[in-house]
Amino acid sequence: MFEPIMAKYRDEILADLKKLVAIQSVAVPDCDIEGYPFGYRSAEAIRFMTGLAHQFGFSTENCDNFACHAQLGEGGDEDYAAVLCHVDVVPVGEGWHSDPFTLTEKDGYLYGRGIADDKGAAMIALYCMKAMKDNGVPMKRPIRCIFGGGEEIGMDDMGHYFSRHALPTFAFTPDADYPACNCEKGILHLHFTGSTDPALLSVRGGDAINCVAESCTAVISCDEPTANAIASLINASDAECVVSKEGENRFAFAVKGVSSHAMCPENGVNAINYLLTAAEKAGVWSEGSAEAFFAEKICIGTRGKALGIDCSDELSGELTFNVGLTEAHDGKSSVSVDIRYPATLDSKPIIAKAQAEAAKYGMTLEVLNDNPPLYVPADHPLIRTLGDCFTEITGKPMIPVSMGGGTYARALHGRGVAFGPVFSDAKQPCNLHMSDENLSLDEFMLHAEICYRAMCRLAVLDRENG
Repeated sequence: MFEPIMAKYRDEILADLKKLVAIQSVAVPDCDIEGYPFGYRSAEAIRFMTGLAHQFGFSTENCDNFACHAQLGEGGDEDYAAVLCHVDVVPVGEGWHSDPFTLTEKDGYLYGRGIADDKGAAMIALYCMKAMKDNGVPMKRPIRCIFGGGEEIGMDDMGHYFSRHALPTFAFTPDADYPACNCEKGILHLHFTGSTDPALLSVRGGDAINCVAESCTAVISCDEPTANAIASLINASDAECVVSKEGENRFAFAVKGVSSHAMCPENGVNAINYLLTAAEKAGVWSEGSAEAFFAEKICIGTRGKALGIDCSDELSGELTFNVGLTEAHDGKSSVSVDIRYPATLDSKPIIAKAQAEAAKYGMTLEVLNDNPPLYVPADHPLIRTLGDCFTEITGKPMIPVSMGGGTYARALHGRGVAFGPVFSDAKQPCNLHMSDENLSLDEFMLHAEICYRAMCRLAVLDRENG
């Protein structure tokens, strides 16, 4: 049985985590406010972590509100270990049973937006570094906690940080599952645009490209039997639809689905998909319109089969395909999709196939983001070291896993992987990117012990082993 180190910090961790969760740090894409690259609230969370680290006696740096770091030990960029976490969160959505920005403990679980992704792990990492300082842990190199403010909207935060600083010698990011994730699928974001169907008067769906769209609203020009047919088709599925008459041959639709992380879209109910395909089945969309293309090629399934891009490999499994956003303005309609493609495959053929299908419908395709896959061999010294820490604390074997999620490990170029904080055998799902996001309090503190041990080991791991 291991001797717990972090248990005595439990109440302090929860008190400070409550303050961090209360900051509504949903990162703002394409923010044009000078000095606030991801909006005011993201910057507020960055400054909160910087201030707390300063109170603990660490050296700190705020990199223009993109990211910040706290460091224990003397030394610069030439040789340091790091833990990378993010303090921005995805939009809260609907369906919560508690205030998403209030840390709530119920029946042994902690609830709140960011508790699992990734504010909980961020606070644990900082307190682990405090415990290292309090206990005088020997170190060959300094260790940093790096906190980003824009992970959920493309990870430009780490791009900015590492334009200022060299990469760490060893690192991990507690933003996934245990035991360790040494393989991450590629992440491809595509934006399709075309001419709005004459029958579509307005539409808005989804909150973020990397979430299954849990809501979609639209106003459609059609007769009452057609409007009722659309609603009936949706209500006969897993989604819910409310239709109301707004005028002569003018009906408003409000569709409610279930959100989920884009890496596992099959766990959600996509409101955009159901609305656009139901209207197609009811005969609303005209040939050649953007909505016809979306209904026939985009809003079907979660593997991209209709678009001809479905594929898989043995290392990481099947491609996943999620429609995250849709809107219409000035005669143009668009959808934005999140694709997670297999780690051993290249994105170029996927983009080419999507482009060819879009061209058939007169659509334009823009590549918003193409983040290549990550793979670190299971016998890498970093993986072995993290695995030892996991096994020593849990008694369970270390078997690296692959995933469709994207983490800061991609910015580390083989020097780091995702490691925790979620246990794959947890009794209830942690609901990443969904309502009622949660973590077991016992497992939260178990993660703290693993994280502490891993940080201590990386501070002394021989550099030549890496």
